[in-house]
Amino acid sequence: MKAGFRALAAGLALALSVASWSSAEADTLKPYKVGYNSWIGYISLFIAKEKGFFTDEGLDIQMQSFSSPGDGLAPLLGGQLDAHFSTADSVITALDKAPGRLEIVYMTDTSAGADAILAKSEIATPADLKGKTVAVTAGQCNELLLRKALTKYGLTPGDIKITNMNPDDAGAAFAAGQLDAAVTWEPWITKVQGEKKGHVIFSSKETPNLILDIVAISDKTAKGKSDETKAFLRALNKANELAISDPKAAADLAAKSLELKPEEVVDMLPKVKLYGAADNVTQMKGPAIEVGKELAAFFKEVKVNDGIVDTSNVFNPAFIGQ
Repeated sequence: MKAGFRALAAGLALALSVASWSSAEADTLKPYKVGYNSWIGYISLFIAKEKGFFTDEGLDIQMQSFSSPGDGLAPLLGGQLDAHFSTADSVITALDKAPGRLEIVYMTDTSAGADAILAKSEIATPADLKGKTVAVTAGQCNELLLRKALTKYGLTPGDIKITNMNPDDAGAAFAAGQLDAAVTWEPWITKVQGEKKGHVIFSSKETPNLILDIVAISDKTAKGKSDETKAFLRALNKANELAISDPKAAADLAAKSLELKPEEVVDMLPKVKLYGAADNVTQMKGPAIEVGKELAAFFKEVKVNDGIVDTSNVFNPAFIGQ
């Protein structure tokens, strides 16, 4: 009886000790609030969370989901987030009203086919869009993708009938047979082609770096959480490198968070070009700045922005450890 009691007491003591240690460990982790939306290009976030990379860096990551990449920028500016997974075009749009308040500190990927123009089978190339109804998100980056396709094939926006829709609604409407063509993104591209309801006639693969998925921070984060941001990016980059070297393992880790099957994730990954630390630094010191200038000019032209945002200091690789 005494032996049993002692064993029970020892077990309870061990359990309490483990719980106390776990609590103490949690207390030492620094909170870092991150906004995101469910997108294949942000796979590194989900991998790092599953693998415990953030915890290894001493961070307590608190994730908040948004429906689109631009939605978390206002909370970021307001101090409710420390970082946000967004797109370069969304940041440039926000900077028009908040100059100097945001910077891009990491590029997770560039779309390389994950954004595209889907069309009915009888529409072979963008040249065949003349007089057709095309859904696109007016004033956003996928309109610029559409414009590039039209220009390449000798058309202008005036040659087609534009319907303003967000990418998800456009994909759903096209899949339902309501449109001649639609500018959309994954998973709609894979879904539509898999169901043989349409095909890709132009994609972001033909416009490198036009659609950049990035991590943005505010001036408040840059000043108050510099060390945490560097730790966050170390963990994130470790996960991105894993996804680059072993797509299948990455798919298995991230599928649940992306609400997809692992095999679907594997199929989608080639449609984004993931950037590791070295590529980030290279891109941010030149090519990305040029793309930023093009986006800034476009947003002024279509009257989304009041002026042309100065993008020369938007990309900042200083937080990336080499």
